Amino acid sequence: MTGVGDVLPFRFRDFRTATARAMGMSLVLLLRYLMALFFLGSSINKISQGWLWSDYARGVFESRVAELDPATFGAIFLSRFAIPWSPLVAWVVTLTVITVTISLALGLMTRVGGSLAVWLMVMFAIGGYYDASLIPLWLIAALFIFLPTGHWLGLDRRLHARYPGSAWFR
Repeated sequence: MTGVGDVLPFRFRDFRTATARAMGMSLVLLLRYLMALFFLGSSINKISQGWLWSDYARGVFESRVAELDPATFGAIFLSRFAIPWSPLVAWVVTLTVITVTISLALGLMTRVGGSLAVWLMVMFAIGGYYDASLIPLWLIAALFIFLPTGHWLGLDRRLHARYPGSAWFR
């Protein structure tokens, strides 16, 4: 390390000298790229189904609200917010999913990307799509918030060196 707060980058040669550290970093980076693939699939799905230019999202929300007990928070959230504002919600969801994909794939503002991933999953849970499988996804996304994975392998390291005062690349 060259200074206080510097983060060592990921290097394959570290497997010889700092095996546990290199394995831990490798695992977290693998999870980051797998989550980027997950969100890439979601991005492709939303674009191919026309979330940005059709009423497809509204239909998804209406079918989900029909499955929920009308007294639940999810049903109220969908019927009073997501359905009336479905074009805006569809744009926000789609663009956020694309942003998370780019962020995690490139290691660009990975803490922001991890935060947006958690936010999206919380919104899905609020909208009645809660499933126990969201918990591990939340925990994995939390790794990208708390660990400097973009400094290990990604654009955050270079951009932080160029703009050290910017909170976007920490």
